[in-house]
Amino acid sequence: MTDVAFKLTKLVGESSESIEQAVRVAVETSAERVRGQTWCHVTDIRASLGDSGTVDRWQVEVEVAFKVED
Repeated sequence: MTDVAFKLTKLVGESSESIEQAVRVAVETSAERVRGQTWCHVTDIRASLGDSGTVDRWQVEVEVAFKVED
């Protein structure tokens, strides 16, 4: 493998379904607009609570790495 450089971009994904779905939303939405994503790192997880104290929405902060092309 040759030496490689990566660029990191911070994204936020949101889902009422799950943390995993919020990550998918962030990464898959980004993949529709840019190319070369190689890995991601979840850096923060938050939850929005409803009136009854249950989780209404999950929100995740994700750093996505893109390979810097020649």
